[in-house]
Amino acid sequence: MGHPKNLIQQQFGGHADKYATSTVHARGESLARLLELTKPQAHWLALDVSTGAGHTALTFAPHVAQVTAVDLTPEMLQTASRLANERGITNIEFKSADAHALPFDDNTFDLITNRIALHHYSDARQAIAEMVRVCKSEGWVGFTDNVVPPEKVTAGHINHWEQMRDPSHHWEYPVARLEAMFTEAGVTIEHTQELEKEMEFEPWADRMGASTELKAQLRQWLANAPQAVQAWLKPRRDGERLFFTLHEVVLVGRKKQGK
Repeated sequence: MGHPKNLIQQQFGGHADKYATSTVHARGESLARLLELTKPQAHWLALDVSTGAGHTALTFAPHVAQVTAVDLTPEMLQTASRLANERGITNIEFKSADAHALPFDDNTFDLITNRIALHHYSDARQAIAEMVRVCKSEGWVGFTDNVVPPEKVTAGHINHWEQMRDPSHHWEYPVARLEAMFTEAGVTIEHTQELEKEMEFEPWADRMGASTELKAQLRQWLANAPQAVQAWLKPRRDGERLFFTLHEVVLVGRKKQGK
């Protein structure tokens, strides 16, 4: 297996445009909740870490003074920049950066956002520490990611399935583990909310360029998955179409004073 950074760039570089049109990423319920809960202010400087196709940065930009949007994958930044231009949004600066080593000074931003990205990081704890480091004292952190159940065997099965589809997938965590990592990094958690989002199998697989053979393997795996996995993913058919459910957490907190 290649280096995690190279895997991420390979997986997302070739599929950036699919993320531009992904309704899950552009209009997910978690994005609206992040906006409501962080209550962005017109004078704020915001940082969107692992911006992908830029949907979170584009959503927050009208509400703040400036957004800096960073991503590891150049093609994603190009796609995000194109979307910003198409929408006439001019207060976003796009930069290449690794979430594990953000190129910003301590206490720089009023708001840090990170959405549907942490499961790609080889060291989630380090990336969270970096986000908190560059956040101002008493600034806001708005986070979402897919989550797994606390039961380790079931969590392992679900992460394996995700890794089959996307080799750059590292690990999804249970909610309690994520809360603990943010707390340890110096965040006072103000709000945690779990959401469910129904996914259609074909677009989900296509976003990572899955071959016909791999799609068949992914379908077979889901059909044969243990009962606890089935109960979590809730697969259902509608004619030829296959759907399943992912679970997501919205976690919003403030950096502790003096951290």
